[in-house]
Amino acid sequence: MINIDNAFNTENRSVFEYYQRPGVGFYIPLYQREYSWDSDNIEQLLEDISKGVENVIEDEDSDENEIRFLGTIITVTEADKNKVQPQDTRALPSSIEKVIDGQQRLSTISLLAALLFKHIDLAQERLIKSIKKFDDAQREELTNQINEITQYWKDKLKDVFSVDLKRGTPTLKPKIIRGSVDKWVMAEAHNESYKSSVSQYLSEFIDHFFRNKEYPKFEKDSNAGKNLFIANAWLSRTVTEAHINDSGFCSGLDIIKNISQENIWQYDRTPLIELIDIEEFTDKGSFSFQLSSLIQILSVCHYLLDRCCFTIIQPVNDDWAFDMFQSLNATGTPLTAIETFKPLVVNTANLDGGEFKGSVEQKYFSKIEHAFDDLKSAAQKSKLTNELLTSFALPIEGTKLATHFSSQRKWLEKIYQKKLAGTEAKRDFIKFFGNYSEFYDEIWNNYKGENNMPIDVLIGSSDADIVSLLMLFLKDSNHKMSITILASFYSNVVEGKPDSVKNFVNVVKAITAFYIIWRSSYSNGGLDDAYRSFFKGLTKSGIEPHQWVDHRDFKISDVKKYLAGTLKAKGISTKEEWLEKAIVFCRYDNSASVTKFALYNSAHDTIPDPSNPGLMKAATPNSSPFLKLEKWKSSDFQTIEHIAPESSNGRWSETLYELDKLYHSIGNLTLLPTAVNSSASNKGWKEKVLYYKHLSEQDPGKLIELANKAKSEGVVLSESTIKMLQNSNYSSHINHILNGEDLEWNDLMVKRRAKKILELLWDRVAPWIF
Repeated sequence: MINIDNAFNTENRSVFEYYQRPGVGFYIPLYQREYSWDSDNIEQLLEDISKGVENVIEDEDSDENEIRFLGTIITVTEADKNKVQPQDTRALPSSIEKVIDGQQRLSTISLLAALLFKHIDLAQERLIKSIKKFDDAQREELTNQINEITQYWKDKLKDVFSVDLKRGTPTLKPKIIRGSVDKWVMAEAHNESYKSSVSQYLSEFIDHFFRNKEYPKFEKDSNAGKNLFIANAWLSRTVTEAHINDSGFCSGLDIIKNISQENIWQYDRTPLIELIDIEEFTDKGSFSFQLSSLIQILSVCHYLLDRCCFTIIQPVNDDWAFDMFQSLNATGTPLTAIETFKPLVVNTANLDGGEFKGSVEQKYFSKIEHAFDDLKSAAQKSKLTNELLTSFALPIEGTKLATHFSSQRKWLEKIYQKKLAGTEAKRDFIKFFGNYSEFYDEIWNNYKGENNMPIDVLIGSSDADIVSLLMLFLKDSNHKMSITILASFYSNVVEGKPDSVKNFVNVVKAITAFYIIWRSSYSNGGLDDAYRSFFKGLTKSGIEPHQWVDHRDFKISDVKKYLAGTLKAKGISTKEEWLEKAIVFCRYDNSASVTKFALYNSAHDTIPDPSNPGLMKAATPNSSPFLKLEKWKSSDFQTIEHIAPESSNGRWSETLYELDKLYHSIGNLTLLPTAVNSSASNKGWKEKVLYYKHLSEQDPGKLIELANKAKSEGVVLSESTIKMLQNSNYSSHINHILNGEDLEWNDLMVKRRAKKILELLWDRVAPWIF
């Protein structure tokens, strides 16, 4: 009698539980395709981790219930180890599992685990260096705690990217190899037995710890190398610096206060909590800065290893394994929540006595589908679905929508079937959804201001140029939460409602002002929450979803009043309050996009101030218009230039390189073409001035004068740089600097210039919101 109960061993396990089994190695048969995950796949995984950590923090129930299902893994235990070829019989793991389905996920997670190990190792070094200012007892205690925490996680991660044979040199071997390409070996000098991109990297990474070599480089000609590069950049910037940048990842302070300390560093560590509470984040060498970075990395480890899980299916033989594989993949590309929602819309249209084909519902649903037309992979489609729906849910119901397919599907059905009463309300919902998707696709994702053309729906408006520029600024700043309000007002424009263009113009300006005032004086922490609180507040007042669609209770005055009140609560609603903070915080290393806008604005309708050499002052309107699409898109202003470079080289005032690092201040920045920036960056003040004087200069006589002056002062100028400067179309933005060429470029000059730039910035944007 056939015993079906014993045909398949099925279980659910977390990533760490599955990988950490002693002596288990994964073997990918040659007939399996090579590692093929692309950038969309890896970016989706990183986004899932980022959103997962955020979900745990924001939902009080998520600390227990938040998990992420990564799919099904099908393996067969290889009973005949002779089939594992090539082989060194001395180095075979005690248990070898042949991977039938899931090699892409298993390989990627092993690579990511190695990277996390590296970043924890680097964070450990930085933290140990940062404790020098403490007394001996504190240093010893902090050193012990940091070493204990990091060793715990490094031990867990090693089990994910390696198998410990307890023999050989080194004893650790890559967790996963590819048949006929790689083989586990006892010992060799140059890792010659690991040739597939995944196993090669893991082998070289393991080798680093036993031979004191540098961390292996990423081979960018392979998918594994490209994905490692993407993941490393994400960890280096988005995660590690989340507490100071607009990265979208949660800050260490939020993480440690909302996720059980047991999950981050095994038990309550009050001394560490007290030190991170200090929030000394302006100095990257401070203990609280580096501790926050470590916590952010550890939250990724925790979510990936402990909250991500697989369903494991282990058939007893190959035949059953492949039958199972074919069955699970018979439908091809996975469906999205939007695709499963469409039949409900079609059926509703048909049941109401009409027909979906040719209906209003079809017209607007086609806008939703159009957003997915050019996507080439299932991962791209899944990523856009998650981004669109999580954004759309906030203005509809004031809720944070999970990225799980089942959650999204249930939410759409709940709104459409239970929250919306009657055909007209349902139709308005689909209209709003279609217009929202159109904004997300055509404006946010694809509008680039090409050929200096403004946004289509604004053509004819006197503000079309400036508002299109502001949209590009918000996009450059990655201020995605602004979509929730902007797309809502855009829908009114598409529908041709009264004053809708004027309201859209005003809301773009208000949100831009809000973002600039906040990010020029504070980090991005809490910025997204301000939008959530706005929608939650209106939802609590009893507004139903159909009222959102019709905007009966969603006015420009409400938005501006709320945003202004939020800035007041932050203590930055007056020029004096804001300047006090912005003069310190508005720097290249805190928000490059805001400093870029501020520099453009400081050149807009300004002239050199004769009474204050080196500074500018307001001029007559349209005398020097810089806040124009043409100039925002111009290659002449694509790079932010440090006037005094990031390294003194003995040529600049040392006051710019003290603890406050004034060389990053907005007062030390200007705009130049990219190529010029790279070729002139590390020169002295006299050389910089001579270079700047060549901007747009076409007069042969003046060029000869500049050449003679350089020669007399012993300054050697690059001919190629001079030609690039001459080819620039604009120079007025630099004139005020040249007006101060006889001054010393020091801390006083930079502070005075920063104050003036910021005063002009406030005068420009504050009227947009207050």
